[in-house]
Amino acid sequence: MLIDSAIKYSPEARKSRSMETRADLNLKMNKKAIFDIVSLHSSYGYGTNYSAVNNQSAVVGNNLTTSQSAFYNLGVGVQLPLSMLVNRKNVTRIQKTMLDVAVAEKDNSELQIKQDVITLYQEFKLEQKLLVISSKNKQSAEVNNTIAQKDFLNAQISIDQVSAVAEKYNKSVVDFETNIIKFQTSLMQLQAYTHTDLSLLIRKL
Repeated sequence: MLIDSAIKYSPEARKSRSMETRADLNLKMNKKAIFDIVSLHSSYGYGTNYSAVNNQSAVVGNNLTTSQSAFYNLGVGVQLPLSMLVNRKNVTRIQKTMLDVAVAEKDNSELQIKQDVITLYQEFKLEQKLLVISSKNKQSAEVNNTIAQKDFLNAQISIDQVSAVAEKYNKSVVDFETNIIKFQTSLMQLQAYTHTDLSLLIRKL
């Protein structure tokens, strides 16, 4: 889900898809370019019918008839430069190569996005676990610190001992706050890259 979303919204991936589409359209346009030089022409005329020439059924000596009739011609004309004929195959191959390059660039872009999402996701999972561990360490250190304070007041431990316990507790607080920042940073980076709200995902993890 995260990979698909990242690919969908990535500017680089959209650029690669657009380049592929452009190369594909250029190739299709080149294949159909010959139709641009095909012309349909027609003509209509009315006059003496000369079609009787060489008509064996006509009366000898009267091969040309003077009867009036209408004529209608319809045809298709093509004017194709020789250079186009020679180069058309090469142009098609070049544009097909450009399409292959565009497809390869798109695939490479999507592969890079997949790798980035995997890395960000693994970092997010790691920071989440470290946050849980630091939270438990903080709770444990807080309990020990509370007990040590009571024991010190009851003269059961020395000031050096209670200071050592307090130092561990303070360190656990710093670690916990640091891991909160790291977790939030990892979360926001993953959300920004994938354009996905991870609140639902966090509850599932």
